[in-house]
Amino acid sequence: MEFVSANGSTPKEPPPPLKDVKAITRKRENPKRTLTALKRLGVSAKELALAPQITPLLKRAEGGVEQVIAAMRFAPDEVIAAFLEKYDSIRAGDRERLSIEAVALAAQINIAHLLGSIQLALQQQSVNTVKIIAVTNHHKITEARVAYGMLPLGERDRTALDTAMGFLPSPKGPTFINKAIFGSGKNVMDQQRSGDDDEEGELVNSDDIDLDRLFPPANLMQERLQAIRQRQLPSGTKP
Repeated sequence: MEFVSANGSTPKEPPPPLKDVKAITRKRENPKRTLTALKRLGVSAKELALAPQITPLLKRAEGGVEQVIAAMRFAPDEVIAAFLEKYDSIRAGDRERLSIEAVALAAQINIAHLLGSIQLALQQQSVNTVKIIAVTNHHKITEARVAYGMLPLGERDRTALDTAMGFLPSPKGPTFINKAIFGSGKNVMDQQRSGDDDEEGELVNSDDIDLDRLFPPANLMQERLQAIRQRQLPSGTKP
């Protein structure tokens, strides 16, 4: 198949896709621009070469570095806050040419600690996404269970609904979450009364697996990590 340009000439090879054109353009960029951006940032090329390289790793995240930065903005983390303060102060043209570690060096941040904080931020973002998807779609699952439960062969769906509503006993026993009761029988009522003495009224079966146990909140993990960091760093050293 021949490709004819607007002036009537026929190129030997078809034009590259737009995505490839962008890649070629990036490769042809003058490396002096990156060196100039580093100079404005106050970071030498030698410092950057000796620093741990985390940008290639973060580029593998879904959405790339842009998505990583978005997740970091929701993180209540001192290390990330210091990074973002420096990152936002950089001109937009320079940010496109600078790596994450270059910004971290300029902000005098421990790059290994920054990577740990970023992982916690991404973890929390993932947990929030899972919870939002689950909560906002749960009514559809309930509707489907009801629809199938109305069929002659929908015994499992009927049992699941009756157990969730407390009409049938749960094999794991009752679960109390903010005074909501799932289970049935005298033991349920007895445990409800005993739960009234608890200020928060939360008694969750120890066998239940909760997302917060699998993915602890980022602020809780950060508090634990902060104490570890303080013990590991020499006195007077900035984390």
